[in-house]
Amino acid sequence: MLSLFFLLSYVNTLLDSLKDVLVITSSGGAAVLPFLSVYAVLPSSVLFLLAFSALSKRFSRATLFNVTIGGFCAFFAVFAFLLMPNAQQLHLHDLADSLQQVLPSGLAGGISMLRNWTYTAFFVVSELWGDVCMGLLFWGLANDTTALADAPTLYPLFGLGANIAQAAAGFSLKCTTAARSAAAGGGHFVQEVQITMAVVLAMAVAAICVHAHITATQPKPEHAADLPPRPGSRRAAAAAAAAAAEEGSGVGGGANGSSAPEAQSMLADRLASGAAASSSGGGGGAAAAPAEAAAAPPKKKRPLTLRESFAVLAGSVEIRCLALMSLAQGLCTSIMEYAWKSHIRLLYPSPSDFTSFLGEVAMMTGLTTAVLMLASPLLFERLGWRGVASATPQILLYGGSAFFLACFAYQWQFGAAAAAAAGAGAAVPAAGVPLLTGLVVAGALLYVFSKGAKFALFKPAEEMVYIGLDEEGRTRGKAAIDVVGSQTGKSGGSILQQALLVISGGASLGPILPVLFGFYLLMLRGWRGAVHDLSSRRRYTLNSPLQTRDEEGEEGAGLPPAPAPGNAVVIAPPRPAGTELAAAAAATPAEAAAVATPGAPAEAAADGARPAPGELVARLGPQQ
Repeated sequence: MLSLFFLLSYVNTLLDSLKDVLVITSSGGAAVLPFLSVYAVLPSSVLFLLAFSALSKRFSRATLFNVTIGGFCAFFAVFAFLLMPNAQQLHLHDLADSLQQVLPSGLAGGISMLRNWTYTAFFVVSELWGDVCMGLLFWGLANDTTALADAPTLYPLFGLGANIAQAAAGFSLKCTTAARSAAAGGGHFVQEVQITMAVVLAMAVAAICVHAHITATQPKPEHAADLPPRPGSRRAAAAAAAAAAEEGSGVGGGANGSSAPEAQSMLADRLASGAAASSSGGGGGAAAAPAEAAAAPPKKKRPLTLRESFAVLAGSVEIRCLALMSLAQGLCTSIMEYAWKSHIRLLYPSPSDFTSFLGEVAMMTGLTTAVLMLASPLLFERLGWRGVASATPQILLYGGSAFFLACFAYQWQFGAAAAAAAGAGAAVPAAGVPLLTGLVVAGALLYVFSKGAKFALFKPAEEMVYIGLDEEGRTRGKAAIDVVGSQTGKSGGSILQQALLVISGGASLGPILPVLFGFYLLMLRGWRGAVHDLSSRRRYTLNSPLQTRDEEGEEGAGLPPAPAPGNAVVIAPPRPAGTELAAAAAATPAEAAAVATPGAPAEAAADGARPAPGELVARLGPQQ
């Protein structure tokens, strides 16, 4: 599994760097990125999802993996050896020139997207690789073949392996560019693309082979073997009988269940008998409930509509804060990367130089994220939840302010001349090169540390909040954030940039930078406020129970501390009021949690029932 994730992540880094180089160094520059995100990537993602859903009903998981990877390989081979060498003959220059004469100059990025349609197609397919191959195919396979007991050990290795793959891929990009430049008489950029695509194809074929080996040799894990049986089947009857026998013998009783770790609790939910959810004590009535649970088919939850998503957000302070954090993260990253990549093109107009620079950035991003992942448990212990959750917005605030101030200075002195030179294919003014180099390097450092902090610190801190929510918040609330927060943040930044380009005429970046920076600061302020609100309502700490505030936000007497083993995250429910408080104070830790949360399973409050931060970091891996 680690080898498979390494291969897929390696390919993802190569494609992510190359797609930016192709579209930014062609006509239109970085102004094409907002148009690509909204009018190319988003519709293609929807269409691919529909096709993937249809294929998943006809093919097995192994066949679907091979068909999907094979489709990507076919496109990359056609692009490298057919489309790329003949790109200038295939591009729609005449149509694009005609559109430029009648459309506003602010739509130059959209026209460039149409003009260089082969690069647009490559950009879209490269974006889909990360979402489909790493998101759907790999994690679907990992969840199906990894036993719950092994997940805390294996998932962190997946994340570290993916970041090492990112660093290795960045190094290979730099080496490929250097080797081409050192060749006698130089070489064309097409050859560099073909070499990179040959590496991509080799890695993809290796991924298919590794997947076939995993499918053939990986034993079926316990949770996969014990999925709910079909109603009325022999397996359902056998499961019901086993559950009745287990209930009658006292196995899975309250004392046992109250000390089970979360992995066993999750596994128990998947068992057909449902015995772990029952109270102790044998009897005819108690034994009939597991049999009915085994016979009942699992209920499928329909996806949330947009209106339902907003309704869920409005009903929970935690969900609203998480949605605002997700929205701010996507929009701030979109704005910062647009400004940064626009200046990279001015400093490195050559595709080869651009590729080499992005290879260095990818290498540093992978190493930095891996180091932060290793250090994250210690950082959570020393800084607390609020300090770790605030790391990413703090980096974007202070580092981003310095970066945008440098951009203002460069655009004020050399912006018009640099834009004219870039349009004519000439070099930027030599007097502005030192300042341009400094702001590009500053943007690279900001990108590296913000990406590393996002995946090693911010995402685990975000998951800790979900752990403390009820079932509704962990399911429908998270789905609502996926619809409202994440997607709106990604597309909102692109739409904002498009509107500003059209209004300003798109002649240069300078006129729209102050507005972008204003939105950038506004979203960071909301992000930091959401972190403050969450930390005020619940104090997320390590090696001690969470302290919570009541509805008025005032401190009160808390429950007696329950010792947490290792780095387990224990989330205390809101304090009981009145006589329940006295009862909770006199109870054991598990009984106190049961008093504080009427009707909740006792095992949810037991020691070791919450994953450690390292386990939360485990699932994340590098997202490009």
